[in-house]
Amino acid sequence: LRRAHFDLLGLPPDPESIKKFARNPDWPNLIKELLASPHYGERYGRHWLDVARYADSSGYGRDYFFPHAARYRDYVIRSMNEDKPFTSFVREQLAGDILYPEDKTTDGRRYATGFYTIGAIYPVSPNAIKRPKRFEYDRLTDAADVTGEAFLGLSFACARCHDHKYDPISQHDYFAFQSFFASSRFKEMPIEESKRKLQIKDYLLEHKQRAENATFFERGELNLPVGRVRPRLPDYFSSGTTPAEKSDDFKSRRLQVANWIASDKNTLTARVIANRVWQWHFGEALVATPNDFGIAGEKPSNAELLDYLASYLMENDWTLKTLHSHVMTSSTYRMSSSHPESESAGVFDRFPTTRMQAETIWDNMLAVSGKLNGKMYGRSVFPPISKELVSSKRNASWKTEKKESDWMRRGIYVAIKRSMHFPFFDVFNGTNSATSVGQRESTVVSPQALTMMNGEIPRKLSAAFHQRLLRECGDDKEKIIARAWLLAYGRPVTEKEKKVTLQFLIDTDMRTWCHALFNSNEFVYLR
Repeated sequence: LRRAHFDLLGLPPDPESIKKFARNPDWPNLIKELLASPHYGERYGRHWLDVARYADSSGYGRDYFFPHAARYRDYVIRSMNEDKPFTSFVREQLAGDILYPEDKTTDGRRYATGFYTIGAIYPVSPNAIKRPKRFEYDRLTDAADVTGEAFLGLSFACARCHDHKYDPISQHDYFAFQSFFASSRFKEMPIEESKRKLQIKDYLLEHKQRAENATFFERGELNLPVGRVRPRLPDYFSSGTTPAEKSDDFKSRRLQVANWIASDKNTLTARVIANRVWQWHFGEALVATPNDFGIAGEKPSNAELLDYLASYLMENDWTLKTLHSHVMTSSTYRMSSSHPESESAGVFDRFPTTRMQAETIWDNMLAVSGKLNGKMYGRSVFPPISKELVSSKRNASWKTEKKESDWMRRGIYVAIKRSMHFPFFDVFNGTNSATSVGQRESTVVSPQALTMMNGEIPRKLSAAFHQRLLRECGDDKEKIIARAWLLAYGRPVTEKEKKVTLQFLIDTDMRTWCHALFNSNEFVYLR
């Protein structure tokens, strides 16, 4: 039960849900209920934001803040909750403005193309000198690279300076692919008068007034232009010919790419997302390099299973919720993480034990303490961090929320500044990347334990957990222990655990004990 809740929602089951399931352990119905929760979109939206290299600022010297990033994040959450076919999700991110020209800037769907405007690119140098040629080159490079990695699992970036060393993508292919995005531009939206002095860039993707093609650069160097290149898919995926464009065809270039990627004939797309879904459920992908399905990437640990999952997704209208349900109702997913024999390479005979991601640990602390602000959508928020850390960063700014409840929201809403990552997320391997992240690192290092033991926020929330237990259970220690186990671990306390805890509480105050529960392995690991 706890595994399913954290997997699909990123939140712990409440005690009432645990008791309800114990009375009627209907697993398929549980999965159905969890998939219908609005918190599903927050959990799986966060997974996709890793792939989309999401951040709320540009990074580098001036680190411009992006108000439009939060609108893109909200679009992703809503799309996940709507169970939008993945093909539609792809098309809208690449060409939503072309598909739905009637959409206004107030429509959430209009920010689907924020996929391309949240990259680590900025219009001026650190000394505020405008450099339009560099900006355009960086923009097209970012667009080509993230499209290849996110949707196709291909490292297009390796062909920018020379022909790809492993995959059949030439340097000419690379710049021809950039040309699909060359007739678009970042439209800078007006900033409120009160915020104009701040370093803010609010972008929207739109068409240029005329067709433009990308420039081929020798060795990928901006000072070595060779000539313009017309848009064309890589030779390996096409006939190698470039059909003549009509006068207005340049306005639908991104849609051409979107339709090719989202085509039922392009089974690579289905394999890539099916591999990601398996990874999000089990912590380990079938292709261990989820952003590189090329020759240099890892081969599938089970190619037949990957093909089966991809086919199942396509046969069921590309809906991720259907694939989730199919995976999670399988005997494979429901295996125990315990096994009498030691692990064997290549044998999947137990559910892998995994540490929660940074945002999930954050959400867990807030939920268990009773402090979680469940508000969905809206601007990114800024929890308190050390003033010394802010002052140590060049051009850094971090305006902590005035009201405590405003920053006690789910991790997906915490601001990600490329120049200064939120320390709690940073220590637990949260993402803050200029490029697509196929799989997060998962380290076990001493700063993690020190953060949970000594950090101001974990201590504050464990104290709130203590107060919650007193409110709900009075001074009955046995009731408090039973309630604490249901809240923190999602299961009933055993008699042995209760006996040991009662003995422990003779010499230790209950507030310290609550803090110890937050620091236990079971609190931050899933089995």
